[in-house]
Amino acid sequence: MPPLSPKSSGRALLLLFILSGLAGLIYQSVWSQYLGLTLGHAAYAQTLVLSIFMGGMALGAWFISRRSRSWYKLIRGYAWVELLIGALGLAFQGIFQGYTHVSQESILPLLDNAALAHAYQWASAALLILPQSFLLGATFPLLSAGYLRIAPRQDGEVLGGLYFTNSLGAALGALAATFALLPALGLPGTVMTAGALNILVGLGAWLVSRMAHEGQSAPAAAPPDAATDSGAPQNSEIRRITPVMLAATAISGATSFVYEIGWVRMLNQALGSSLHSFELMLTAFILGLAFGGLWIRRRASRIADPIAYVGYAQVFMGMAALLSIPVFAQSFHWVGWIMEGLARTENGYTLFEMGTALISLAVMFPAAFFAGMTLPLFTMALLRAGADERAIGRVYAANTLGSILGVVLMVHTLIPVMGVRLGLTLAALIDALLGLYLLRMLSPARVTASLVAAAACMVLAMGISIQLGQVDPRIQASGVFRTGEVRFDENSSVPFLKDGKTATVALHQGKSLSIITNGKPDAALTAFDRPPTGDEITMVMLGVMPLIAHPAPRDIAVIGWGSGLSTHTLLGSAIPRSVDTIEIEEVMYDAARAFGPRVARAYEDPRSHVHIDDARTFLSTGRRQYDVIISEPSNPWVNGVANLFTAEFYRFMKRHLREDGMLVQWLHTYEISDPLVSTMLAALVSEFPGAEIYTINDGDMLILAPKGKLSTPFGEAPWSETALRAELSRVGLGHPDEIALRRIGSAEVIRQYVKLFSAAIHSDYYPSVALEAPRTRYQGQSADFLSNLVVNGLPVLDMLDCRKPLGSGAQNVIDQGISVFSRKRSWALQVTDTILQERQNDTFKQNALPADISIQRALSLVRQTASLDTPAQVKEWSAALATLATSIGVLPAEDLREVWTPAPAWLPASVAKHPVAAALLRVYAATAARNPRAMLDEAESLLAMPEANDLAPASREEIHTIAMLGALGTGDNAKALALGNTDPGNLADNLAAIQSYLMAWADSGTPACMARTAEH
Repeated sequence: MPPLSPKSSGRALLLLFILSGLAGLIYQSVWSQYLGLTLGHAAYAQTLVLSIFMGGMALGAWFISRRSRSWYKLIRGYAWVELLIGALGLAFQGIFQGYTHVSQESILPLLDNAALAHAYQWASAALLILPQSFLLGATFPLLSAGYLRIAPRQDGEVLGGLYFTNSLGAALGALAATFALLPALGLPGTVMTAGALNILVGLGAWLVSRMAHEGQSAPAAAPPDAATDSGAPQNSEIRRITPVMLAATAISGATSFVYEIGWVRMLNQALGSSLHSFELMLTAFILGLAFGGLWIRRRASRIADPIAYVGYAQVFMGMAALLSIPVFAQSFHWVGWIMEGLARTENGYTLFEMGTALISLAVMFPAAFFAGMTLPLFTMALLRAGADERAIGRVYAANTLGSILGVVLMVHTLIPVMGVRLGLTLAALIDALLGLYLLRMLSPARVTASLVAAAACMVLAMGISIQLGQVDPRIQASGVFRTGEVRFDENSSVPFLKDGKTATVALHQGKSLSIITNGKPDAALTAFDRPPTGDEITMVMLGVMPLIAHPAPRDIAVIGWGSGLSTHTLLGSAIPRSVDTIEIEEVMYDAARAFGPRVARAYEDPRSHVHIDDARTFLSTGRRQYDVIISEPSNPWVNGVANLFTAEFYRFMKRHLREDGMLVQWLHTYEISDPLVSTMLAALVSEFPGAEIYTINDGDMLILAPKGKLSTPFGEAPWSETALRAELSRVGLGHPDEIALRRIGSAEVIRQYVKLFSAAIHSDYYPSVALEAPRTRYQGQSADFLSNLVVNGLPVLDMLDCRKPLGSGAQNVIDQGISVFSRKRSWALQVTDTILQERQNDTFKQNALPADISIQRALSLVRQTASLDTPAQVKEWSAALATLATSIGVLPAEDLREVWTPAPAWLPASVAKHPVAAALLRVYAATAARNPRAMLDEAESLLAMPEANDLAPASREEIHTIAMLGALGTGDNAKALALGNTDPGNLADNLAAIQSYLMAWADSGTPACMARTAEH
């Protein structure tokens, strides 16, 4: 086999190291996902992964620095390391699942102490990734030293080239993992792909080693131009600079990762704290490192003094870090400009992500670029001073150990003590002082002009950072990435803004007081004498549902503090004896005190216990069991939150419920799509098959998920509690009828919804929601399908699930304007009153909605049409009648009986006697009465009439849908399928969605509730 030339070998090794870097960042990305399942919040997982990743690599590099000098075939050793990394990658999924099972089932339940539990979790999670991290740390010094043996006089080119290619591969890996591999393969497939890449790299490196005839010569000696005649001065120089270089590279590594964490935390507020934005930020940081290495590779031969060069690089890195703060301050305006200019479409989101990537580069790239120079330069300085190849591993180990120190200090000390911006500023000053020290160290006897200039530039950068880096809190908390609005209203204020360990929390005082996390509002409350916000009814309803649906809710856990109102509501009852609220961010708990009396019981009641912890960890320890668990985390597009909506998490919670226990789950429907909601509901009903779903307001749903069966009827105890009565009435929950009105349906309704969207069960290991929800958030989508099944104007769920509509007989229902169900009911009653009284109802005018005009026009047309002599008249009149029927269809039969009598007084007699009109009235009368046999027969009879061709398309398809409903209501699923398979014509979106749902139900073979009831 002909030998490879040094140049060809080098090119092959650089290519292989790109793939190795790609695999390495895939590991880092997926390990953050895996360990987030163990440690809870994504920030903690990312901190641990960074620490162990860097720590393991430091150990690996240190080990190689001690051993490699006596090894002759370093490239072949590198090949074996890559093969071993790949084998561990292929086995990681199975290892992690076994570890999780043992931890949650056997070990954590024995640890009734939070400190011990955390110590175990961090230690055991570290052991999961430490072996591969150790081996990954060995790759750079092994390959660098092996490459240098092939090209011994090209230290800068080799070190800079390998650092560049590995970092470039890492940047590609971060993008590939999040935007390609995870969506297609999930966590198991992604980590196995990384393992396969390592095996490919190992085989390639083994082949290069063989073809280059590695090991036929002795290890490379020190570069001859670094040696002296006697060797004693050389050893003296190495002893003088080695401690300085190792300490300097450790400090430089620490500050670099302080920057990374600080930038991510700051940009979360401008770009959103989603998985997509995090990976784009990480990519921007790594690209800066990569191109810094490339700069050194291309200029290494011309760098006469690496120590001076790295001194300037350190100063410039500190300057760039300081100037990144004013750039960050402008990022909110740039995001606002992007949001204003782009459409809320799929392509618009792609452009938005590209824009946020450019913003991340603007903030991170300059300082990261100089940081990327430092590792090759520190290594070059030692090699050119006469050190042997062991210096490569020592510098790498010191740098990565410093990185660990930076991560830990930033997260656990600098951010809590001084905040993100000041922590980043401190790191920049340390970098600059380090650089000035290195420059001064070169000529201790004098101060040079360049040293003075560097110091002056640093002072200037500090002044610019202080002057231009301040951000108006109304901008910082505005959530521009969601709304496109850069600043809150001038008349509003932000009385509280503080960086916590996991998030930046703010309070915004406008028309209401809102608590905001990284720009995302989590709860808004108003004073008790003002109308409530939609958030208030959500939190109050979450608190009251366990009190009415569980027979004895003594011990309750609440996941997520928010404003504290859910916990406050629970404690308004005398029934609970203990309420444990678990919140991951302590600053959230501190900030919510500002809500004062509105949440006082949550802070003052002795039954209230707050735990600053991750829900999985807290619930696992001490064999905790509850009657009720309420889960109200943040939105699942927030990085690390989606794994609280998975089958694995629901299975975990079920284990911590008593036999008659119940889960109460909050789920939002705004800024998300029905397919994504269906995956989360698929996960829930897979573990809680007896669940029921309720609407709360226009953007939130609540799921009651009993471990067994719901106890019915619900209790009425909360309405007799003095402390709760006024609070419930204020948000439109003053009577049990208000709860009944908000019921959507049973678990069967959810299962058919899941079937309609062919939803896979949302899993920890296939994070589809975390990957897709940022896109639906940007597009402003709404998952309103389930709510529309109630308010579409046809008795869909009345027939399929025996839902009981509430009409005028429910006198206790008050229209608060918060729920679309209550608004629709109130509106339908007003329209019915107008129809029957033949006059314009004053209330109808006062509560006008956009559709009121169309209803008024339809009513006027129906009344004023004297005859149906022509097809055009039939078409126009039937369309108007269909509009009226849809507007009042949510009401029960007793409210509609006079509307749909055979000869209604509100219609001209000549029209009511027309065959088509009479047939339509019979169909609507059967539908209002919820009579499935009559619905089917009358609808089919009408559609069979020759005059049916004259009906408006909307009317004809509505009648067709009623026939399908009637077939299902009689238990004839095959008939419903046959009707659905006939040519539907151009269906309106609403009718198309309903018919699709009916088809899914019919195809499942599940009998409708109405059919089951008729059988009995």
